[in-house]
Amino acid sequence: MSDNKNPSVAKLGGFFDLICQVTKQLKISLNNMKDKVEITLPENISEITLEQFQRYDKLMKRTDLDEFNRNKRLIEIFCGITFREVDNIGEKDYDDILGQIAIALTTNSEFIPRFTHNGVDLGFIPNFDKITTAEYVDLSTHGIDVENLHKTMAVLFRPVTGKDPFGNYKIAEYNGTSQYADMMRGIPMNVVNGALVFFYNLANELQDYTLRYTMEARRKEKAHLTTSLSGDGMLR
Repeated sequence: MSDNKNPSVAKLGGFFDLICQVTKQLKISLNNMKDKVEITLPENISEITLEQFQRYDKLMKRTDLDEFNRNKRLIEIFCGITFREVDNIGEKDYDDILGQIAIALTTNSEFIPRFTHNGVDLGFIPNFDKITTAEYVDLSTHGIDVENLHKTMAVLFRPVTGKDPFGNYKIAEYNGTSQYADMMRGIPMNVVNGALVFFYNLANELQDYTLRYTMEARRKEKAHLTTSLSGDGMLR
């Protein structure tokens, strides 16, 4: 059901009939004479998966494509149509679709500690004070490199194994990223971005704490050495 009063809905003409679904995903129909192909436009970052974003990141790093062919592949990634089907899009509609994709990619994300994906209740590491050495090493190894984000998410999020009425929960023990990494490719980017911002802020706090602790330890060590020196400069 279309709603012409909705400013977020592009006014598409030519080959397209605009349909705004109850889910608020933007959907259009592409008539290419013989077949009717449905295109789904992401309205915001929550409708873009991590796998799509990884493909997008890889695309944007390519240096062998001109702008036109890069944009065609961009539409292919986010609209679920083939590279050839993009050729059936009218020029104005083409620009409108690219504009909507840009809007979706730049929407803000909030931290989401728990969410359900493919029927699995997933929770963020509830207490970083109790993080294991294996978790720390893998987080340091994979980091925030887009190519490895599915592995980073497999460290930060795991199935919830227990919860109480107060919102506290426990997650499965960490046994490496192999069990859940592939599943994490399908999670929405608003979850990924929110987790990364939270983790980044936490990492900065830990870094600041470590720096302050190190400086204080050095200050105490220097003070101890000073008070231990005799008048002739020799340690007693």
